[in-house]
This record gives sequence, C-alpha cells and structure tokens, in this order.
Amino acid sequence: MSGLPADLARLLERKDDVADVEFEVGGKVFAAHKLVLAARSPVFQADLFGAAKEEATGYVRICDMHPDTGGRGGARREEEEAAAAVLAQDLLVAADRYGHRGLKSFIESELCRHNVVGVDTVLPMLALAERHQCWKLKNKCLEFTSSSGATARAVMATDDVKHLTRSCPSAVKELVKILEAKEATPSRRPRMDSADALSFFFLALAFILACILPSGIVNLS
Repeated sequence: MSGLPADLARLLERKDDVADVEFEVGGKVFAAHKLVLAARSPVFQADLFGAAKEEATGYVRICDMHPDTGGRGGARREEEEAAAAVLAQDLLVAADRYGHRGLKSFIESELCRHNVVGVDTVLPMLALAERHQCWKLKNKCLEFTSSSGATARAVMATDDVKHLTRSCPSAVKELVKILEAKEATPSRRPRMDSADALSFFFLALAFILACILPSGIVNLS
C-alpha cells in the first residue's frame, strides 16, 4: 500500500503511542483513533465529540457484535469461503449502525456480486435487506425466489418462512404480489402448465396463512 491507506495503517500499528480509544468486542480489545472514527462515521462523531458525548470516551464496550466481523485471518480457504457470507452480513449491520454509508454500499454490492443468495439463505438475506434498507440486495432476493415454481417451492420448504412472516410481513406481502403477478402476466414464453400455476397459487396462500400469529392476523392489505 501507498498513500493515505498506508499512512493510516502505520498509524494503527502505533496503537501503543497514539491510539486514544479502545473497543472491547466479545472479550477482544481493539485500539483505534477518535478522529479517524469521527471522520468516517457520523455516529462516532456524535458519540465521541458531540454535545451528548459521555465523559469517559476512551473505552467502549460493544456487547452484541462478534470480534471477527472485520475479518478472520489464518483460516483455510474453504473455511473462509464458508464464513464469508456470514461475516459480510455482520459487517453490513455494523456499517449501518454506525452510519458508514460507503462501507454499507460496498458490502451490499459484494453480497449481490458473489451470488451468495440460495435456497437456504435467501429468506434470512431478504430479512436483513429489509431491516437495513438494502434495496439492491432485497431485489436480488425477490428475483431469486420468484425465478421459478421449483425455486419458490424449495424456499417455502425451509425453516425460515415463519421467522420472515413474523419479522418482515411487508417483505412477505411484496413477494406474494410478485408471485401472483408472474403467474398472471402473459409473455412470449409458454405459460405455466396447470400444475405450476396451481403451485404458485398455493405458495401465495401458504405465505398468507403463515402470517397468522398467536396474537392475531397480520394485515396484508
């Protein structure tokens, strides 16, 4: 590295000399620099230098994040690939929490580009995208789920359907509308056979019924 990234890396290496804040995450301590954090995050700027800052800002404890969110060195390639999507999602959550829009946009694009959306991951990814307003990732999840009747049925067979209907009913409503519109819209391709059309109908119905909670029925209108 050269230029500003290299200068910042050297500054971090001198943590014993010039670092002025430490973060404890999951039992691990990370040294950092307040000015750099404030320059990159409006949340840190307010917390460390704003009018409502706490008196002691030299040590910050973060309880609900994993210390490996920023990356895991030394792991084998297979392990890295298996953990990459999970770590990226954790990093996206952190970027959104601390207002780092550039990092959030970068992670969202990487999740879309590396095609991490699959039958077993699409619904948790859709919930993540909805919660953190990642519309590009959300559209990718919706497109994947509605790409075919077989894909939709496979997604519906996962254990994440009930969680999605409880946590993101608006996303379920949108997905149902897409499935219904796809089945009804004529195209140059051959229309679905009766079995596929029927499966789409029951898929939409199943999503709606899954929204029935113990406290009542979620309004999908």
